[in-house]
Amino acid sequence: MQSTLSIPDLNANPSPQRIFIVGGGIVGTALAFYLSQAKTNRHIILLDRSLKKSLGSTGHAPGFVGQLNESPVLTRLAQDTVAEYLTVPGGFNTVGGLELASTPAGVQTLQSRCEKACAAGLSAEMISPQDAAALAPDFIDHETVMTGLHFPSDGTANAQVIMSYFMREARARGVEFLEVAVTGFTKKDANDGLAGEIAAIRTANGNIDLTGSTVILATGIWTSPLTGSPGQDKEAPLTKLPVPIIPVAHPYTFTAPRPPRTGKPYPFVRWPEHHVYARDHGDHDGLGSYDHVPLELRPDHSAIGSWPSSFDQVLSEATSHLKNGSAFLAQGRQDDSNPFEAKRPFNGIFSVTPDNVPLAGRVPDVCNLWLCAAIWVTTAAGTAKLISREILREHQEVVSASDEEVLMALDPARFQGVEPEILTAQALERYNNIYNKETSK
Repeated sequence: MQSTLSIPDLNANPSPQRIFIVGGGIVGTALAFYLSQAKTNRHIILLDRSLKKSLGSTGHAPGFVGQLNESPVLTRLAQDTVAEYLTVPGGFNTVGGLELASTPAGVQTLQSRCEKACAAGLSAEMISPQDAAALAPDFIDHETVMTGLHFPSDGTANAQVIMSYFMREARARGVEFLEVAVTGFTKKDANDGLAGEIAAIRTANGNIDLTGSTVILATGIWTSPLTGSPGQDKEAPLTKLPVPIIPVAHPYTFTAPRPPRTGKPYPFVRWPEHHVYARDHGDHDGLGSYDHVPLELRPDHSAIGSWPSSFDQVLSEATSHLKNGSAFLAQGRQDDSNPFEAKRPFNGIFSVTPDNVPLAGRVPDVCNLWLCAAIWVTTAAGTAKLISREILREHQEVVSASDEEVLMALDPARFQGVEPEILTAQALERYNNIYNKETSK
């Protein structure tokens, strides 16, 4: 995607009807898509430092969309997201999801999750070790597991295909795109001491005058540094609220290329007791692990971080749980190439929050600022669609009780009054709870 306008163009034609989306990953492009579908005269502009290549977490996400979560809000958003992805040609492959247990406690956990899935209206079934192995025979030795939990309607999202579709459709409806690096914001405080507003977006190529426009930050792992939230070593923060979106390290690796498998595609397989997951990428397999001490990182120009030597052991242990584990590369290395594109072990940075729930909604002390961040591919479309409706909602319009419950859970102000150090510690603890398992002490 090429830029369709310039900063001089924007400053020459100011309008309070403009909506600026900062961030062109799957969340930002989804916002552009849904906002452009509304019957409104709003001028929507998406800003990103790279419109041709995704530099954020979307660019390397493993793509699994598992709809069941311990949080009913996240389950609802994941279900909504799958419904949206299924409308995108080639965007979603319903391969199913499979969770495995090797201990009596693990079996009990999966049985409980099966009951919760059925209560949420999801298709879920407990299956035998033999049936589980038959779904992914290269991954699973039936003698090493006691049971499996199969989710037939889960699957894998092709984030790049979905992003391209959202961008193409949004542009066809008049959304403008500008490739520029956003470096910060100029804030104008209110005379009444209440909510201030963003007066300008600062970029590497000059300032963009907002004149009352709306700004949405869909900036993922770069959100906290951009807002300069309390606890960040930056200038005066844009908002007084804490923005505890913590970027963390995460190892992912691949097998060497191989011929595509024939027959039914493998489900996305997870070993929750070991914090390990694997998927079939078509001409190679991928594997990731959460079984390590959480590592907070400050990302630079992309969401691919340097390789910690400790991750070699993490991957070596993770591969031991797969039948074809010896086929995976477990030794990372540092060089100038992109390890994700080279299909080698890489450190993929993504965000966690103190409750593993995104921050999405209006920022109360900055009247023209919204957040839509810390959102995984799993819930991206559902969250973006909901927030788009809320941004465009007229005051007299009634919000459904279901939407109100979700919006309250996503409220960016929910951590107000908690010390940043505590929030960071809570978020890092959540890394080891990705699979609903308490952190080992």
